[in-house]
Parts: sequence; C-alpha cells; structure tokens
Amino acid sequence: YKGISANGTIEPGLFPIRSTGVSTEPVRKAAENFLAALTKEQRGKTMFPVEDPEWRKWMNQHFYIRQGVSFLEMTGAQRDVAFQLLHAALSAKGLKLTRDIMHLNQTLGELNNNDFEQYGEWRYYITVMGKPSATEPWGFQLDGHHAIVNYFVLGDQVVMTPFFAGSEP
Repeated sequence: YKGISANGTIEPGLFPIRSTGVSTEPVRKAAENFLAALTKEQRGKTMFPVEDPEWRKWMNQHFYIRQGVSFLEMTGAQRDVAFQLLHAALSAKGLKLTRDIMHLNQTLGELNNNDFEQYGEWRYYITVMGKPSATEPWGFQLDGHHAIVNYFVLGDQVVMTPFFAGSEP
C-alpha cells in the first residue's frame, strides 16, 4: 500500500494502517484450505502477486474473460471449500445475497433459451492475490455476472471494495 492520490502526489494519513482488534485468521485459514484443495494447475491460474493488475480487472457483464478457477471447474468438495472461504469472509446476509445472485444467474440462463455458455450458477471465478498471511497483504476476488467481491486483508484490517451485487431478471 502506497497511498491515495488524486493528482499524482500521495495524500498522507488518509487511511492509517492500525490494528482493529478483530482477527482475520478465519478468513486466512479458509483461503489456505481453498488453495490446498485445488490441483496444482488450478492453483497456477488462481494465484497472482498481491501487486498484480488483476486486482483491477473485473466486470459485471457475462462476456468478460475472467481469470482464476471457476466453480464450473471445481469438484463438489472444492466448491464446498470455496463457499467456506466466502462464509468466513462475508456476513451471513452477504453470503446469502451472493448465493441468491448465483442462483438467479442460473434462472437467467433458463430464461435465455437454456444458454448456459453465458449464464449459470457456477460461472463465477475466484482469484487469490498474494499468499494468505497474518502480517503481509493479500486478498481474493470473486468475479462473475452480477456478483463481484474484492477482499483485501492486511493484518486485521479488511477492505472490501470494489463490490458489486446485482440481479436480472
């Protein structure tokens, strides 16, 4: 983290790094479990350096070429571990909202002449930026049609933005 700038000069002290007193260990452990459940090939396309521009790549629309491992590619056990990561990171309401959006994307496929090449419950991808750590910066991204979660962790601080939740129909 370097800071925030509107004109190229960093504005000091806007968002100080300081302890919140709330542990992020459950999220870190869930991310480690998620990565451990993936195959070597899946991990290779899911993990990016924490400074990677992939952090800034996301789009609501379904035709966007996404990175990471998709729920379509995951086994049932891998999906369970992926949802454990979301469960650890999101509130109960946030997790329900995310799952509802994923279910609606399945319905959207049905309403579009069973177009499951573009739509579907499992057309969501997870990327992990950096190595899950108690002290170093890291995070993950859930990216798909109408559900975008960017989750950045530094120590016990979390920033969850950009975030997008939508639905259609």
